[in-house]
Amino acid sequence: MTYHAFKTAEKDGWGARASGYNASTGLVTTGAIPTLLAMAEAVPGRRVLDLCCGTGRAAGAAAALGAEAEGIDISEGMVTTAQAAFPGVPFAVGDAEAIPRPGGAYDAVICSFGVMHASDPAAMFAEMARVLRPGGRVALSHWVGPPASPLFRIVFGTMREHADMSLVPPSPPPFALSSVEAMGDALEAAGFESVMAAELPLVFEAPEGAFAARFRQFAVRAAVILDAQPKPVLDEIETAWEAQMAAFLSDGVYRIPMPALAFSATRRG
Repeated sequence: MTYHAFKTAEKDGWGARASGYNASTGLVTTGAIPTLLAMAEAVPGRRVLDLCCGTGRAAGAAAALGAEAEGIDISEGMVTTAQAAFPGVPFAVGDAEAIPRPGGAYDAVICSFGVMHASDPAAMFAEMARVLRPGGRVALSHWVGPPASPLFRIVFGTMREHADMSLVPPSPPPFALSSVEAMGDALEAAGFESVMAAELPLVFEAPEGAFAARFRQFAVRAAVILDAQPKPVLDEIETAWEAQMAAFLSDGVYRIPMPALAFSATRRG
């Protein structure tokens, strides 16, 4: 099955969030970057691609370490934002499932939370392997799914109960690769070996009473579902969220764990 409408919604959704990404989604996802840089061995002289680069923070950090870094993202808005933030790093518009670069061009590929937004993760992994030299490294982060993730257990559990999914474009299962075993199998099938994983104890924060607004800005996948719902259904979902988030409220701020996994692997020779 192809997911053209899903892919278009993802591209448009992240483009609309480019200017506000660092003040919302980036408050959480940036926490994975140091681990990914270490896994990628982003040392001086290494050719590093930041795939699904968003606002370019991973590429910018790799360049600060002396790597020859560049970034690619499907969203023109994200690329524009990244280039403005890191003018010394090259960024370009490109599809992670058809990377516009020659084979063997990089020593390392970093992808910070991009896999969940791919319409064909297997194609994406094959492209990562293609643009890496033999022995090159991939380092990527991916969200842990429910029930192990309190945030996603609440968010997607509530939407599964109330939302009319027939109104939403078909999409790949969001958490199909949210385990060490599943991600390891997918990477090995694409030509990688020596897969390693590390846990990332990330936390989502939102002011009391503002969880729904903050999360809709945070996550395109959820926003696509919510934007398609009639107002009475949307009200039911958001009311249920606020009630369940009460357990995570402290000093006027919701602090909800949303753990992630970081993976590294080496391209087989």
